[in-house]
Amino acid sequence: MSEDLFVTLPSGCRICYRVCGNPSDPAILLIGGNSCAMTQKTGWLDERLSPPGHPHRVIRFDHRDTGLSTSFPKPPEGAPPTYTLDDMVDDIVGLITHLQLDRVHIVGMSMGGPLAWMAASRLPNIAQSLALIVTSPVGRIQDPTDNLPLMHTEAQVLLGEAYDPPENMDDDAGWINMYSKLDLALATQPPTEEERAESRRESEITYRREKESGTMWTKTNHSAAAGVRWPRELLKKVRCPTVVIHAAKDQLFPLAHAEALRDGVDGGTLVVVEDCGHEMPHRVRQLMADAILANAKKGE
Repeated sequence: MSEDLFVTLPSGCRICYRVCGNPSDPAILLIGGNSCAMTQKTGWLDERLSPPGHPHRVIRFDHRDTGLSTSFPKPPEGAPPTYTLDDMVDDIVGLITHLQLDRVHIVGMSMGGPLAWMAASRLPNIAQSLALIVTSPVGRIQDPTDNLPLMHTEAQVLLGEAYDPPENMDDDAGWINMYSKLDLALATQPPTEEERAESRRESEITYRREKESGTMWTKTNHSAAAGVRWPRELLKKVRCPTVVIHAAKDQLFPLAHAEALRDGVDGGTLVVVEDCGHEMPHRVRQLMADAILANAKKGE
């Protein structure tokens, strides 16, 4: 994995990214979810998406308002969001352009799902494959014609219970503990010691980066940007092999949302991960990686 690299896009937004692998290998771009920096949840994919004999160049990045990327001001109460999902897709397309990627596999998780298919719909000649993990075609806002079950409320309750900032704003240990509690809040089985240690390590790295950049205070801009109906119609513009990977016990998006995603893309497939929620625990990681790679192979 490279050191932190930076690109300032035409919009003025500076994006921090890292690259793992050789420039000659097929590229895979990982797009994290709401408020997730590249140092959270996805690091395990670097090696698993480059198995022996099938190497890839894996690219991760900090969304705006996460990690070391640009921090945007929060809007006054009642004002429109500071930016939109389209603006976040501009960041993704700008990064792809900066890296001069003629072809790229795109993987989006949770809120990264709509960002992924929006990018793929804009870049039909560049997107080689698309993987959509624990996500939804519409998010929490629906039109009557969407005819989907409402989002589960369990995730919001669990995350709300885990959100417990320290009374002393300078209490680094307290903040790191909260980051880790949020990271593990949606676990459907008690985390193993290895998983707890990984979460603690990633939480400390992420917190210290976000404290340095100020993004720890502006991450809520993501929720504001995502608080619209996601552009389901753009799925029909996706021209690459697409796999939807969904958790049978997802506490946020019912399985019907994953089925609608599969049906929304020509030739889409669905992989259901049993005994798992809105998470990526160690016990299901190889299954998820295998599904991403099998779909990517269709586009190579």
